Amino acid sequence: MRQDSELALCYERLQLRAEATLEEVDAAYFRLRSQCIQANDRKSIAALKAARETIREHLQAIAIVRPTPTSTLDPNDSANPLEPLITALSSHAIAARASTKNRTLNLAITPQEQTSPSQAVALVKRVLREFVANSDAIADIETIRLYQLDKNNRVLWRKTISPPQPRPQAQTTADDLDLYSFQNRVSNAVIFPGLLLIAALLNSVQITKHLLFGVDIWIHEFGHATIAWLGGHRATPLPFGWTNVGDEKSLFVYFGVLILLGLLFWRGIKEESRWSMGLAVGLGLAQFCMTWLISEDTFDMLLSFGGIGGEFYLSTLLIVSFYFPLPEYWRWDFFRYPAALFAGFTLIGALWQWRQIDRGLVAIPWGSLFGGSEHIGGDMNQLSIVYGWSDQRIIDTYNSIGGFCLAAIVSVYLFFFIKQQSHLWLHRLWRSRR
Repeated sequence: MRQDSELALCYERLQLRAEATLEEVDAAYFRLRSQCIQANDRKSIAALKAARETIREHLQAIAIVRPTPTSTLDPNDSANPLEPLITALSSHAIAARASTKNRTLNLAITPQEQTSPSQAVALVKRVLREFVANSDAIADIETIRLYQLDKNNRVLWRKTISPPQPRPQAQTTADDLDLYSFQNRVSNAVIFPGLLLIAALLNSVQITKHLLFGVDIWIHEFGHATIAWLGGHRATPLPFGWTNVGDEKSLFVYFGVLILLGLLFWRGIKEESRWSMGLAVGLGLAQFCMTWLISEDTFDMLLSFGGIGGEFYLSTLLIVSFYFPLPEYWRWDFFRYPAALFAGFTLIGALWQWRQIDRGLVAIPWGSLFGGSEHIGGDMNQLSIVYGWSDQRIIDTYNSIGGFCLAAIVSVYLFFFIKQQSHLWLHRLWRSRR
């Protein structure tokens, strides 16, 4: 048991009385935690969490455990916990007597109507499942011995069956109450696709599409910039449709990015974040190849490709990262919501645009914001004129990347949905087939 003074301090820290229940403890913790986040006082959250865990351990230690029934119960005793089971069977025209001993339920039945043994067993199993779902009277039962008696109490047949398992309930957990939690089943299953649906709606309204055009520009320019940074070049993405890229490779840029990736990997190890470690390794390998292994000509081609390419792969990276926490120094438990929304806006817009281009309804976006469709410095003009890409190759490449990105998002969503939700549905399906 915890010392009284320590417990009293924990109750005081959570602003609770000593008689508070587990539900009240959790509610107080999440309320105070939200206040700390709003006040930018994250240091106090650790103390609140420690107080909550201390009180929970104390309450669980003194919880009253219901004793396991081990002796035969008189079915005529009004205090018999099996009386609801007997009543349920009688409502199905089955007279019954029940008793428990040594974790075995002895159930003798006398159907009022003529039934076969298989029909009687099926009916009893159905009643038992309903009984288990609403009572814990046979929670510790390991075996059920079922007998059918005739009107003279002679045994007609006997059968041993396994007790039905209670159906899993979608109980609300502490994570489900915290929208900052990456284990929140509501946000992962409902809010995430909801954000993408809102992004699609924003794309369907012309005025919002124009108002949010700056989001597309930012992600487009960061697409150019990430190619430059991974290739060891200086780059400054600007919000008016231009990215300054240095002509020569820079060791400062190379080692600066490498150090950042190393810190990401180190924090991933320390905080057991496999996503952070995998992201750091993947980007580190890409950086090495793009800086030291590819030619300058290939780098320039990727730089032209990376603007619209970034609208696909950068948006997808931001979207799927909704499910993955970053290290403490790069916390984004809140920012992942607007990031998924705006990245979804850009990705869905790009997917729709290039689908329309493939169908011949819209032209390839030649030129740039500054020189019109004839500007030779435009990304698509560079791919076509300098690097010899045909129009169809450009269209097929971006549509293929779009399809891959869409498949990746759906796969990640289904993985987490199945992991956190589907055990309930699978269990019900299995039950329905028994």
